[in-house]
Amino acid sequence: MRDTARTGTSIRGKLMADWAPQYSKAERIRLLLFHAAWAVPLFLLTEFFFFPWFERYVETAHCHHYGSLNGLALVLYSLFIGLPLGLALILLAIEGRHSFRVLRLGQSPPPDEKVFRPARYVYGHRARIKPLLFFLLVLFLCGLSVQGFFWADAMIDTLSPDVSRCLGQALQDA
Repeated sequence: MRDTARTGTSIRGKLMADWAPQYSKAERIRLLLFHAAWAVPLFLLTEFFFFPWFERYVETAHCHHYGSLNGLALVLYSLFIGLPLGLALILLAIEGRHSFRVLRLGQSPPPDEKVFRPARYVYGHRARIKPLLFFLLVLFLCGLSVQGFFWADAMIDTLSPDVSRCLGQALQDA
C-alpha cells in the first residue's frame, strides 16, 4: 500500500473511508430475530383476535354510545383520522430521528451508523432528498388526517344504520 504524500493515508484506507460500515452477519441475524420476536406475535394477535372482534363490533357499532359519539362515528373517525395520524406518528418514531440527523448533517448515512448492504457516503443536497421526501410523506399523512375529519363527518350524515340489530342486542343482554 502506497502512502499519499499529503494525507499520510493509504489509497485503500482512503477508498474504504467512502463507504459506510456494515453490520456483521451475526449482527444482522440478531436484529432480524429481535424484530421478528415482536412483529410475529403482533401480526398473529391482530389477525386472529383484533380483526375478528372488529368485524363483529362494526356490525353493531351504531348501538353503542360513548359520550356524545355513537360507536359508528367512533369507528369512522378512527379510520379516517386515527389511521393516517397513527401511521404518521409511527413513521416519525421509527425514522424521524435518523432523517432529521441526515438533514442537519447533510450526510447519508450519518457517521458511525452501520448499514445492511454496501453504501457509499452521500453529502450535501443529494443526501437531503430522502429525508425531505420522508417529512413530506408525514406532512401528507397529517393533511390526510385533517381531511379525514370532513370525510367521516359527511359519511356519518349519509349513513342510516339498521336499528333492528340494536334491539336484538338489547334482548340478548336482558
